[in-house]
Amino acid sequence: MDMLERHAEILKQVKEKGTVKISELSKELNTSRETIRKDIYILDKKQKLSSIRGGATFLKKGIEETRYGQRTVLDVIEKKEIAKLALNYIKDGNTIFLDYGTSVVELAKAIESSPLHDITVITNSLNVVDIFRYSTKNSLILLGGGLRSEEGSLSGPLTLTNIDNLYCNVGFFGCSGLSIQSGITNHYFSEVEVSKKMLSHSINKVLLADHDKFNQIALYKTADVSELDVIITDKKTPLDIINKYKHIGIPVINSSSKIKLSTLKD
Repeated sequence: MDMLERHAEILKQVKEKGTVKISELSKELNTSRETIRKDIYILDKKQKLSSIRGGATFLKKGIEETRYGQRTVLDVIEKKEIAKLALNYIKDGNTIFLDYGTSVVELAKAIESSPLHDITVITNSLNVVDIFRYSTKNSLILLGGGLRSEEGSLSGPLTLTNIDNLYCNVGFFGCSGLSIQSGITNHYFSEVEVSKKMLSHSINKVLLADHDKFNQIALYKTADVSELDVIITDKKTPLDIINKYKHIGIPVINSSSKIKLSTLKD
C-alpha cells in the first residue's frame, strides 16, 4: 500500500470512527507505527485531520475541541485504572505535584473523590486547577507562567522561578513516550523544563504511563528511567515489557501485578 492509499484509508477510518489509534492502524494497514505517525503528521499539516497523542481524530474547527480535549476520550478506562493505583502512593497531609497530562488529571479527580484529605497540590495545569478550585479538604498551589491554551498548561521562566522554593513528597508525571534507552520524553520543550525541575524537587517520582506510551519516543527528553521510583501503567501493558523494567530495578505496577506496591521514601 503506497502513501496515498494509506492516507485515504486513514481519513476514511477517522471519518467513520471519529478517533483512531496509531497502534491499531499499524496492524490493520500492515505498516510500522512510525510510518503511520508520519502519515498522520502530514495529514494534520494539510488540515485533513487532527493529530493527538497516540492517534488522530476528526478535525473540528471550533476552539472548543482542543487536542487536549480529544485526548481525554482515549483510553479512559486505562487512565482510571492507573489513577486508582496511584492513590496508594499518597498519604493524608502530603504535598504532591501533578503535571499537565490527561492521566494525571484522572488522578486529580480520583484524589478529590477519595477519603484523602489535607493534600497540598502543586500544579502547572489549569485542568488540575478545575478539579480542586472549590475543594474544602485539599489545598492548591498554582505555578504561574505563560499559558499554552491548547493544553491548559503553564510554563516558562516565571514557572521555573516559582518552583525554586517548593518541594513535595511525591511528584506524579505523565509522558508522550517511554523507553529504557531514551527515557521519558515529551513534545513541548518549555513543559519538559518544568517537569525536569519538579522531578528534582520531588522526594518520590512516579510516572503514569498507559500501555501506548511504552517503546515510544517524543522529541524532548525529560529524564532517564533510572530517576523514577515507580511506573504505574494499565493491564494492557505486555508482561515482557514490565519484566524489562523490573530487570533494571524500576517497578512497573498495574492492576494485574503480582508484586506488592512499592514503598516510597518519607
